[in-house]
Amino acid sequence: MVVAALLLGFMPAVHAASTAVILLLEHAEAGKTVQAKIEAKDGLVVSPDRDKPQAKWIIRAGEAVKSETRPGDRSIGFYQVTGSQNTLLFIVRARYYQNNEGRWEPRFQLNDEPLVIRKNGQWQPLTTAQGVPNLIARTGAALPNAEGYFSSLEFGFTTGAISIDAWQVQ
Repeated sequence: MVVAALLLGFMPAVHAASTAVILLLEHAEAGKTVQAKIEAKDGLVVSPDRDKPQAKWIIRAGEAVKSETRPGDRSIGFYQVTGSQNTLLFIVRARYYQNNEGRWEPRFQLNDEPLVIRKNGQWQPLTTAQGVPNLIARTGAALPNAEGYFSSLEFGFTTGAISIDAWQVQ
């Protein structure tokens, strides 16, 4: 028994393969960058920054993936949570493109289809679900590739700061 314990003590530990990080959701707090890693795993994930409204959010690329074939596209739904109700704010579609080293890097497309009206010369949300405005303005200077995917996305809501409380990867 002692021999078995000694042998097991010297064996390398077996670690589960980590889940790939698709993107980083970023904002600034007190002049410091705060990031949340969004991994390719099932189910609704509650943000560590829940209930912290921000005027500006940034989505940056996660890990480059080593693979012989292009990884499948992913859709990430971002939500605001009010009580027990989740309200979809927007969806980011991630598609992988090969870099110079032969790895696949994610690029992003922001999909938000709000119902809006033109009021007093400005576009405004037609409805606000549970106090959540659904009109998003992209603020970053990054240009999209030929298929409309960006290396990063910077955006805010036109009606003020809003919290991203949860997400779900599909």
